[in-house]
This record gives sequence, structure tokens and C-alpha cells, in this order.
Amino acid sequence: MKKTLTKNLGLKVLAVAFSILLWVIVMNNERPITSKTYVGVPVTLLHTELITNQGNTYQVAEEYKKVNVTVRARKDVLKEIKASDIKVTADVKKLNTETRALIPYEVTIPAYQGQFVEASTSEPNLVISIELATSKTFPIIPKSSGDPRDGYQIGSLEADPQQVKISGPESVVNSIAKVIAQVNTSGISRDEVKEADLVLYNAAGIVIDSTLVETNLGEEGLSVKVKVLHTKTVPVKFDESGIAPAVGYVLEGVSVQPENVDIVGTEQQLKTLTEIEIPAEVLAVDGLTKSVEKTVDITDYLPEWAKAKDESAGISVLVKISVTQIGTRTLEYPVGSISLLNAPKNYSVKYESEGSIEIVITAEDSESLDDFTLEQGSVSINLVDIKEAGTYTVPVQVTLPEGIELVQDVVVQITLEKNDGGNDG
Repeated sequence: MKKTLTKNLGLKVLAVAFSILLWVIVMNNERPITSKTYVGVPVTLLHTELITNQGNTYQVAEEYKKVNVTVRARKDVLKEIKASDIKVTADVKKLNTETRALIPYEVTIPAYQGQFVEASTSEPNLVISIELATSKTFPIIPKSSGDPRDGYQIGSLEADPQQVKISGPESVVNSIAKVIAQVNTSGISRDEVKEADLVLYNAAGIVIDSTLVETNLGEEGLSVKVKVLHTKTVPVKFDESGIAPAVGYVLEGVSVQPENVDIVGTEQQLKTLTEIEIPAEVLAVDGLTKSVEKTVDITDYLPEWAKAKDESAGISVLVKISVTQIGTRTLEYPVGSISLLNAPKNYSVKYESEGSIEIVITAEDSESLDDFTLEQGSVSINLVDIKEAGTYTVPVQVTLPEGIELVQDVVVQITLEKNDGGNDG
């Protein structure tokens, strides 16, 4: 029996070894070692107190806060490993003492310890910037964006709190020139306290990344008290009692453009305002023999609390005082409706004054003037004698029915301009 077992012992041992090797080869072919890359694995920085306890602060660029990790392991293991299982750390204790900027990444997969061959990061080191820390207190300037509802206007903005302490890298904190509490007031129609965003600007007006610093705003954060004012359209009324036409003339009327203006105030204040009254001395004039125009800034005649919709522009209105000689009537005729006769070819005509010209007429029967109107084409200018570009004062021809006459000649100033590519008449 013993001889049988020991017979050809070397061959038997070789056969067993071959079988084991064949089993290993087969198993490796069924579960081969391969690799898989996990993208964007977050990095945890360890022992940062070694920096901050010395009065310093640090920054890590965004591209180093997450890394890609390649894991080599059997296929069946890789199928089980998730990105969340992978832990990537950078320990400040291992900061490169020469560069004071590089910390090597370390990768562990605690739940699969011993089940993978290798785990490595796409970059070997985290890059850190270390500098002195500092703190400064800045006033907060509230600023709104967005239009309130129609009929409303932003009255005032007040940040809460009105100042903030900002701490961080000395280079970042020292670059802050302005701190804004940005609040959205789109569609607002009543007083509100609204949450605001803290926005930091440097001297060039460029936004500074607020994640680089810390503030003392705490959990309550930043808000802005928004006071809303209303707008109301009210008429402008001038006292005409100070206007005194010359003997033989009569006041035909006073026109105001615009007739109504927008005033801003609280709802209660605006309820008391029905019109804006302008005193007589503003239009006071004696011996008026012709119509005059006057621009009046009515801002000084508003109630103390009232504001213009656009405070920077004030509120100006154009007042026209029209007087007519007794027995006459003044008609206004648009310059754009004046007929052009014998205008030279390849030239264009431009009127130096826009609006209307005044045509004063009279009649033996003054009552016939009351309903008289100028027909289209009855007012014209004749350019038969004008052949060259330039500025000219030309008479206006007015065709009137029998019994109605012009009180005085009417002229208009025009500019004749040669069209591009045109040829002289």
C-alpha cells in the first residue's frame, strides 16, 4: 500500500501543482482585474486648524475640491463600489514645507478594504493658498432691481443690518470697495421686508467671490426694508388773472403741455391732492400783443411731501398764452401740412421750426370768423425762385375766401438740402 502511494510521487505532486495553477488561471479569467474611474469625488481637508490657529487663512481653488479617482479591482468588486464609498482626504500635516502649497491626496475605500488592488487620484496633490487672515467692517448699501407694479415707485431702502464684518484672506478683504444688499422689487406694491443677497465689489466694479470670505450675518442673514410710494396723475392749473393783453387785444386762451403730471407720495398724501395750482404771478404780463410761450418748472409749487416721478429731471411744462387783436382770429396750421409748389428735383425741404405757424385773419363780419377753418391745400409756399441748397425765409401763401383777409404777412424758414446722388434742378 505504502509503495503504491509513493510510487511516481514526483509526477503526482506535479499534477497537483498544475491543477492549482489551472484553477487560479480559470478563476482569474472569470474575475479579471480591471479599472474604473469615478468622476468628481469630493476632497476633505484635514487638520485645517494648523493653519487657522496661527492667524492665517487658506483658499482651495474649485478645480482641486473634487478629483477623479481610478480604482483597480476585480470586476465583481467594481460593480459594488459607488463614488460615495470612496474617501479622498488631504491632510495639512503633510503640507509640503518647501512650497507651502501642495498637500498629497490620500484615497481609502473603508467598506472594501483589502478587496481592491489600487486607488489613485487624477492629480497627485491638492493646491492650497495660505495667507494672513484679516477682518474689516463695511457699511451695507441697499440696491433694488426690477420694476414695481404700475402706479407704484420705490420710496426708500434700508439694509438690516446696516453694516457687516467680513473676514478672510488679507488680499481678498482689502480688495473689497463696496458691499451691496441686492433686493428684487419686481411687482412690489406695498411696504415689505425682503431677503437680500450680499454682493461684494472691488474698485473696478467687478464682483468678488463671496465664498472666499466669511461674514457675521449669522442664520438671520441679510434683509432690506422696502418702502413703497404711490403715483398719481393730477392736472396742472395756472391762475390766468395776471395776464393783461394790450388795448385792442383779447386773451384767447392758455394751453399747457402736458396738462397732467405724475406725482409720487404715500397713498394717504395723494388722497389730499386733486390738482397743482400755479399762482398768478408766474404768468403775469402786461400789454401783450402777440402769443408767447414759456417753460415753467412747477416743482416749487408742489406740496412739501410730493416728489416727481423722475426727481433728477424735475417737472417742467410748456405754457402758451394766446392773444388776438379784437376783430381778428388766430389760426394754427401745422408746418407739415404746408403744400410745396415748384420744389426743385432731387432736393428735400426741411422746416427750421416744428409744430405750427400762426395765421391771423380778420373780416368785416367778425362773426364769420367763429366757424372758419383753413382747408387742406389752402396754405402753401412757392419755391420757383429757389434752385440751390441753403436756408431761406419764404412767404407763406394763404388762400382765403372773399370777405376774410390776412392781418399780417406770414413767413416760414426752410432749409433746402440736396439728396444723395441727386443732380441740380
